[in-house]
Order: sequence, then C-alpha cells, then structure tokens
Amino acid sequence: MENIAEKTFAELKEDISTYVELRLELLKLNTYERVAKTMAVFSYGIVLVLLAFFAILFLFLALGFFLGELLGSMALGFVLVVGMYLLLFGITMFFKRKITSKVMNEIITAMMSKDEKDNEESFHYLFFVLYSLWIFAFYFK
Repeated sequence: MENIAEKTFAELKEDISTYVELRLELLKLNTYERVAKTMAVFSYGIVLVLLAFFAILFLFLALGFFLGELLGSMALGFVLVVGMYLLLFGITMFFKRKITSKVMNEIITAMMSKDEKDNEESFHYLFFVLYSLWIFAFYFK
C-alpha cells in the first residue's frame, strides 16, 4: 500500500513540476506576444501621428494662403493660422490629464483583456491540483 502511495506521489510530483515548467514557458511566450503587440501598435501609432501631422500642416498652410488672399495680406493670414495653432495647443494643455488618463485606460484595458481569461483558467486548474493533492494525502494517510 505504501509503495502505491509513494509511486502515486512521485508521479504527481513529476506532473506538477512538468506543469510548472510549462506554465513558465507559457508565461514567456505570452510576454513575447505582448511585447510584439505593443511594438506593432506603437509603430502603427507613430505612422498615424506622422500622417496626421503632415495632413494638418498642409491644411493649415493652405488655410494660411487662403486667408492671406481673402484678407489681402499673406502675413495676416498666417498670423491667424498661428493663432489657431496656439488655440489648439492651449486646448490640448488644458485637457492634458483627461487625454492622458483616457489613453492609459485604453492601453491597460487592451493589455488586461486576455489576462482575466488566463487567470481564471489558471485558478481553476490550480484549485483542481491542490484539491487532488489533498484527496491523495487524506486517502493515503
């Protein structure tokens, strides 16, 4: 009877160590995946920001020429465009905290969406392993 219990516990110990090794490997792979996704989103964001920057730059440049023609003074047209830029800058600075918190919340939500599922599955499996150990320990006393 003790030989069966020792053999069962040895197998269980081996299975648990294999499980822990596999979980660590899964954690590494998940980390690599997150880093890759973060870099991809970051790169995509940089491209979008650059495209938006140039689009806004040329839009305001065209607006400066248009207002210059309309008002009869190119300098006055571009002064108005600079005023619009300063107004946009002021609005951005005024809402800095809201913008920052919104962006951070979106990033955290995107990063954590997969974690909740993984944590729930890990918890159920860990509970099963611990319960099995408790049953074996109680049965083979």
